[in-house]
Amino acid sequence: MEQRVERLQKITAFITAATALILGVIFYNGAGEQGWLVLLSLAAVFLYLQTIVVRIGERADYSLATASVLPIVFLCGPTPAMIVSALAGIADGVVHKKEWPRIMFNAAQLPISALMSALAFGFFRDHLGSTGLSLMVSMAAGALVYILANISLVARMVSIWRSASWLSTLRMLLSRSLLSTVSSVLIGLVFTLFVKAYGFWGVVGFGVLLINLSGMLKAAVEVSSERARRRELEEVLVIDEMTGALNFRFLNKWLNEPSDDAVTVLFFDIDDFSVFNNEHGHVEGDRVLKMLVETILGSIRPRDKVIRYGGDEFVVLLEGVGAEGGARVAERIMANLKGLRESYWNKPLTVSVGIASKPGHTRDKHQLLLFSDQAMYAAKKAGKNTLRVWSSECAQAAAATEDPC
Repeated sequence: MEQRVERLQKITAFITAATALILGVIFYNGAGEQGWLVLLSLAAVFLYLQTIVVRIGERADYSLATASVLPIVFLCGPTPAMIVSALAGIADGVVHKKEWPRIMFNAAQLPISALMSALAFGFFRDHLGSTGLSLMVSMAAGALVYILANISLVARMVSIWRSASWLSTLRMLLSRSLLSTVSSVLIGLVFTLFVKAYGFWGVVGFGVLLINLSGMLKAAVEVSSERARRRELEEVLVIDEMTGALNFRFLNKWLNEPSDDAVTVLFFDIDDFSVFNNEHGHVEGDRVLKMLVETILGSIRPRDKVIRYGGDEFVVLLEGVGAEGGARVAERIMANLKGLRESYWNKPLTVSVGIASKPGHTRDKHQLLLFSDQAMYAAKKAGKNTLRVWSSECAQAAAATEDPC
């Protein structure tokens, strides 16, 4: 399969290159009318920007090269645009160390796109006029043809690589690059008008602007990517691998973050879990812990937090909820837990829940966690499979025994 895909890619690259060569000969028009100084300066800007590709996320690339090739297409004509585009494709492949079929393909599809754009621009200019709004419409049409030709050719190669249909790949690429493409076109049209008005110095001024803009965009994306990687790393560090709940590292961070927001803490402990592990084994016990976390997550809001405190103890943080609301949530979770029943279990899975609220019971987070723990022990002493909202009696009940379980 891989050999077949590789062979198709090579064939497509050869066909595209041959087509570009034939079309270049057929539509040869010389060096254009802008002069060598303008052409060479435009070519330098385009070649440089073609090698700077900014990776946005995992699916999209962005480059200002399209904006810099349009002035060459509109002001210099098909042949200069094709030659410079071919050199840009080669430079891009060498800089980014691409395989030779891909370099050949890029060095061919870029000139074809430039030619199609130049022909479309010439057609509309001849029929609509070469000044004012008519010129702008002609350039917009040429830019649109460039984009469609470029994406269509790239979609063909990508469809071969992914073993997908050309049309579906084309739709995917269009949906991903629509906004960036429109922005590049607008910049390219302004660049063209700037060069048309100021010649070589227009290229220098606007070219430097594009180069700096490209550099700043690349730097901004790199910073954003680094921040995203740090967030991902932080998320990994605070996730309990076995259950998928947050871990004690997250809870400790939360405890030490000052906040005046109202919050209710639910402290869960599975009843007789050590007995369950002895009877059914730790593998089944681990599965129960995962089922418990899934049940809790399915019973609370997306913004609420489920934390594995340790062993079979879990803490749920309900932001903006009072003690009564917390009790209702706990009752809902306990009701949903009744569905966690296997035929070979000796008895259903139950939990004891302690509830404490801020600011109702205390304004200190550490004391809040302690109060919910004491309320949970009071629930254990009351016969398990129940819940208790913290009170001074809960503190006395917790202190009355070292292990009410």
